[in-house]
Amino acid sequence: MVLILSDSPQAAIRRFHIGRSRGMIGLVNRSRTALTALSLVSVLALGACSGDDPEPKFAEPSPSRSLPSSPSTTAVSGPVEPTMPAEAKGTDAAAAEAFVRFYWEMVNYAQATGDLDGLRGLAGPECKPCVSGIRGLERLVERKADVHGGEYDVSDISSAFFDNGGRITVRYKLASSRQVISYPSGKPSTYPAKQVDAMSLLRKDEGRWALEYWGEDPSKR
Repeated sequence: MVLILSDSPQAAIRRFHIGRSRGMIGLVNRSRTALTALSLVSVLALGACSGDDPEPKFAEPSPSRSLPSSPSTTAVSGPVEPTMPAEAKGTDAAAAEAFVRFYWEMVNYAQATGDLDGLRGLAGPECKPCVSGIRGLERLVERKADVHGGEYDVSDISSAFFDNGGRITVRYKLASSRQVISYPSGKPSTYPAKQVDAMSLLRKDEGRWALEYWGEDPSKR
C-alpha cells in the first residue's frame, strides 16, 4: 500500500528520526549493542544511530563457520552474491520496497562471506546505521569470528512518499533468527531470534532510490 503524506518533509524526517537512539534489533544489542540488523537492523540487531552508535552485530547463516579474511575465489559452492532485481531499479514505490528487500539480502550475503563490497555500494556516508553495520562486520572479520544464525527476513512492507515525491519512507517487519558469535578466545555471545517494526528512508538519486537511513519504526513503539 502506498500513501502520500501531506505534511512537510522536515516533519516527516523528524518523526522518522525520533527513535534513532534505540538502535538496529537484535542486531545491535544495547550494551554492545549489536544491531541491532534490526536491533536488520534490535538489524533490528535493528539499531539506529546516535551520538554513541551501538556496535552493529550482523549474523551469518547456518552452518556455522568463521568469516574469511577475504572473499574466496576458489570455492565451488556457497552463498552467491545477490543481483539487484529489475523491480528494485527506478523511483516508484515498488522499486523502493524491492530495494529495501535487496539491501537485507545483501546483509545476509555479506555476513555469510565477509565480502562487503556490494553492501558498501548500496548507501552513502549519510546513512549512519549503514556505515555502523559495515564497521561491525569488518570487526567480525578482523577478529576471526565464528558466527551461526542471525539471517534477516523482511515482511509486511508498505511505503509512503513525502518531500513532494523526492523521498519515501518504507515500513516493514524485520526478523532475525537466533545467533551465536564466538571468537578464538572468550565466551560466545548468544542473541535470541527477534522481530521488530522497522523503517527505511530513501531519496531519489539519478533515477533510482538511495538509502539514507534505517532503524526501528518509532510509530510502532
